Amino acid sequence: GGKRSAVGVAHHGPVVAGKELEAACYAMEELEETAKLTLMTRGLSPILLSDAQIQGLVRKFDVEWD
Repeated sequence: GGKRSAVGVAHHGPVVAGKELEAACYAMEELEETAKLTLMTRGLSPILLSDAQIQGLVRKFDVEWD
């Protein structure tokens, strides 16, 4: 399987996947919340996580990040 469970496709909308329906629903919720945050912070110069902070989260939650 791929590394991504949710993507937004231009001119089509969201595409989500999961091993179970519940996992796909969670992926859809995450995609929707990420889209909301992106729109809400547009032009506000949000403070982004540093590379060290991201790596700390990757280690703590054992997730893939590229």
